[in-house]
Amino acid sequence: MRRGHYSMPVRDRWHRTPVPFLGGLGILAGFAAGLSLAQEWSAIVPLLICSGLMALLGIVDDFQRLRPSMKLVVQILVAGLLLILVTAPRITGSAIVDQLLAFIWIVGITNAFNLLDNMDGLAAGVAAISGVGLLALLLSGGGDALTVPVAAFIGAATAFLVYNFAPASIFMGDGGSFFLGSFLATASLLLPRTVDASIVRVGLVPLLVLLVPIFDTAFVTYTRKRAGRSAMMGGRDHTSHRLVALGVTERVAVLTLYVLAGGGVLLAVAMAQFAAGPVLVITLLFAMTVFAVAIVLGYTAAPSADGTAPEQAPLLSDIAQRRRIYELLADTVLLAVAYYAAFRIRFQGPDFDVFFPPFVRSLPIVIGLQLAGLYFTGKYRQVWRNVSAAELFALVRGLALGISGSMLFVLFVFRFERFSRGVFVIDALVAWFFLVGARAITSGIDSYLRKARVRGARVVVYGAGRGGTLLVREVLQNPDAGLMPVGFIDDDPRKRRLRVEGIPVLGDRSSLADVIGRHGVSEVVISIRDLEAGRLEELMDECSRLGVSLRRMRFSIDEIRTPRLIRRQAGRDEKG
Repeated sequence: MRRGHYSMPVRDRWHRTPVPFLGGLGILAGFAAGLSLAQEWSAIVPLLICSGLMALLGIVDDFQRLRPSMKLVVQILVAGLLLILVTAPRITGSAIVDQLLAFIWIVGITNAFNLLDNMDGLAAGVAAISGVGLLALLLSGGGDALTVPVAAFIGAATAFLVYNFAPASIFMGDGGSFFLGSFLATASLLLPRTVDASIVRVGLVPLLVLLVPIFDTAFVTYTRKRAGRSAMMGGRDHTSHRLVALGVTERVAVLTLYVLAGGGVLLAVAMAQFAAGPVLVITLLFAMTVFAVAIVLGYTAAPSADGTAPEQAPLLSDIAQRRRIYELLADTVLLAVAYYAAFRIRFQGPDFDVFFPPFVRSLPIVIGLQLAGLYFTGKYRQVWRNVSAAELFALVRGLALGISGSMLFVLFVFRFERFSRGVFVIDALVAWFFLVGARAITSGIDSYLRKARVRGARVVVYGAGRGGTLLVREVLQNPDAGLMPVGFIDDDPRKRRLRVEGIPVLGDRSSLADVIGRHGVSEVVISIRDLEAGRLEELMDECSRLGVSLRRMRFSIDEIRTPRLIRRQAGRDEKG
């Protein structure tokens, strides 16, 4: 809903206060100022025509609401005009198919950025990151006429981000989002002139540079289609909104998508600069990360109108426990990448080409045997919570069993011809590193989300020992407790400035008053089971003086006495 030049809050939008929405004019003004430094105008005229007309369409829509069908028709006409002025890059080898793909690319990316403009600072920040990727690719090829426009684009998007990052004081409107999307779409089509055509032919470089808008659009389209809704309608079910529903803040959600966009840009630049083989390992790991993000967000319900999820969003460990197939698929990818990396490390240059065919033939059975080893040692019966020594040794046993079986298989089937024992040693080390790393990352993210979801009274825990660890774990895993631990108080000076379960030790009992004042603490919880009576009385007096309540954690294992047991015990007593 719009009133004057302000975007008014409505149920299916994220903002809650009126915000001016003509920031797109500011982006265009900044871009025009930077563009004044350009010298080779003839080469960038198609780029300026396409992005300018798309921006004009968006500005008209900002002032006079247009029907979605009308906007789509105009976008189609603009994309068709561009493809008359420039030749589509050779992707498939068929001119008709390449034209069609370029046409879909321009219209799709333009609307993808319009959909991505759903949270403060998201579209502008992702556009700036993608622009940096394009500029890096241009400079790696020596630069050309696109260099100045792309640099001006980055400057305009970054300058606008100063006012658009949460909490935003201005929105870009459709004029801004259409300009950002169409400029990046057109510039990426013109990129093959300076980037190795063999890389662009497979389409990975532009897809990676614009990963986040493509990912968000594909995710929203799929989820809304399953829900029976139109993909072009507004809603609070984008990737950014679901990240907030997981428990993180709005800023953290936007920064997370910045990191994902930056990862895609770095990978695209690496593909343009280095051989495909080494980059393939990183590509597969990055693809698995994106797929994991999609799965987690798919299991996360979209926030309701008040910004909360209708039900508690599951943690990564919860999903892995409910659907072991995801854990199995992740391990399959990690083990395959580790086996490939081991061959890459062991054999260099021409030797790799000689040993690569045996690697391909042995890959399925080797991965299968390693998965079997992990299964028989109990990996897929564990609950993902924390990375413990028992779990680490279980991974060692599982990999040892799987690697031993793989070596026996290679010995009997291939007689170790064009194989190397060193490959399996390297494979064991890399695979263990990957599996432990995946487990540690999962546990770390879950721990962060647990802390982010905790709501309730701010408390300080007295005692940072085992009891304090148990108490904090229970509070973080049980939001119904209504407690938010902000730190520990412990009289042991060796624990000063340490962190227990991610919660800092803030000082000793003498600093209790300062801690309560600085952190807004309303309760003190004692976790020490055998606290001396004198110290307990002193603590009670101090908490009473400071106006905070005092609680004590109790842990006990009580016998449940059934009537039958009671009668049996009574009979024994009578006989005695």
